[in-house]
Amino acid sequence: MSDRTPVFIITGEQGQCKTTFLHLVLGFTVGLNVRVRGVISPGYVRDGRRSGFALIDLATGEVEELSSIDPDPRCEIHGRFYFRPEGLAFGRRALAPPDPRETDLVVIDEVGRFELQGEVWAEQIDRLLAHPHPPMIWTVRRRLLNTVIERWKIANPVVVDVGTASVMATAGDVMDAVWEWREAQTASGAPDFPLPGGRIAGDPPLLADAAAGASPNAPVILRRCYGPEE
Repeated sequence: MSDRTPVFIITGEQGQCKTTFLHLVLGFTVGLNVRVRGVISPGYVRDGRRSGFALIDLATGEVEELSSIDPDPRCEIHGRFYFRPEGLAFGRRALAPPDPRETDLVVIDEVGRFELQGEVWAEQIDRLLAHPHPPMIWTVRRRLLNTVIERWKIANPVVVDVGTASVMATAGDVMDAVWEWREAQTASGAPDFPLPGGRIAGDPPLLADAAAGASPNAPVILRRCYGPEE
């Protein structure tokens, strides 16, 4: 199944709102009871320049500071950023290989030059891809796109360019992949996971459900539901 399970790669230039696009896509999925694991990493800006990143565990909604440009002797230095040990440990726990029977979607924001150098989330990505895994969404800078695909031998990449792609269409494609994953898990003997409106795995996704209201159990960071115009 892993060879056919897609990895959606949201790509664009630096500062082109890849994380925002990802957040919008995830906003559609939470109302459909999608069980998401992984991390999203919104950035900070100071004096018009990127100054650091937070890290959000999508399974729990917990937040930890990941990195900053402010020097700190306790931190790992990658590029011009100081990565806090607490943030790295937090992210590595969030990116541990999930139980495929209990996870529909894995998110990594982002996969970049540090990972290509074997740092930050590289080991976690290797472990995730070594196991049967659900659909994934990664964010990757455009100039690194082909290198990332080749480095991890992604057999089924779905490239989503934020400059031209539709949030709604991308969310629909992600949900199609989630439904296929759930069908495969059901066929392997895993119990059906209940969906809104009495549907079970195999029924077509209805993104309108997300617009009607997200699951109250969703992490607070994703409880807002987005319309395609936002």
